[in-house]
Amino acid sequence: MATKLKITRAVNVNPSTKQRGFSARVITNGKAGYEEIVTEACHNTTLHKAEAKVALELCMESAAQMLKQGMIVDLGPIGKLYPSCNSGWHEHAEDLQLSEVRPGLYYRPADDVQGAIRSATLQWAKAEETDAAIDDEPPADDPATPSSGSGTGSGSGTTPASGDDEP
Repeated sequence: MATKLKITRAVNVNPSTKQRGFSARVITNGKAGYEEIVTEACHNTTLHKAEAKVALELCMESAAQMLKQGMIVDLGPIGKLYPSCNSGWHEHAEDLQLSEVRPGLYYRPADDVQGAIRSATLQWAKAEETDAAIDDEPPADDPATPSSGSGTGSGSGTTPASGDDEP
């Protein structure tokens, strides 16, 4: 069954030209929460959902610790997490101060995850579907928010440019 993603035209400002325009934005269809994911993962298995929760929490705790140590975290069938940072540009190296560097995170989805979203069929949302409040949307200044990028709405700002071990 082909998945359909509903999209809308969202007001966006091009960061380079400061010109107001539009880009595409996905209208989400709810949220799959932690409880729902754990329950679904345990369906038709002998694994109790409490065991799955503990295992997932321990894995994420370890992943967070490894990211803090500057390691690339390979989450197998989900993808990879890369530690990163953002700063302003300066002509001279000595002008770049540690206080203006902000830690960040890049995510590179595994091929199966990337294939799943790329195989989705896009369709324009109806006006009444775009009026609904969107819960858990990242803040506008979040670097992972596709609409805060170049104005293209491509959403590729969270994926490392190339190579398996470098963002």
